[in-house]
Amino acid sequence: MVDWFKGRGFFGGSDEIDQLTQAINEASDEQRKLLGVFNKAMNNFATERSLESCLDALNASIQIATIRGKLVESYEYYARLLEREIMRLGKASDRNRPQS
Repeated sequence: MVDWFKGRGFFGGSDEIDQLTQAINEASDEQRKLLGVFNKAMNNFATERSLESCLDALNASIQIATIRGKLVESYEYYARLLEREIMRLGKASDRNRPQS
């Protein structure tokens, strides 16, 4: 997944959080669209009970799983960025405290 972030221009830009937020928003939008496709495919399968409608529903669910995997990894990466920033700020705060 690190390669996915590198491919989207992460690691090295000053607006890394903005890029990550945009990637999360795009994946969330895609997930919402795919959920509509999945619901329609499941309704078709419930009605038709054909192999084709089953495969359509399966394909949609696989696409949703892929998007959700990217979202999870994006949120994990976001959490690591926040943790790193908190640690950096904590160290800076410790350096600026008066010694007693």
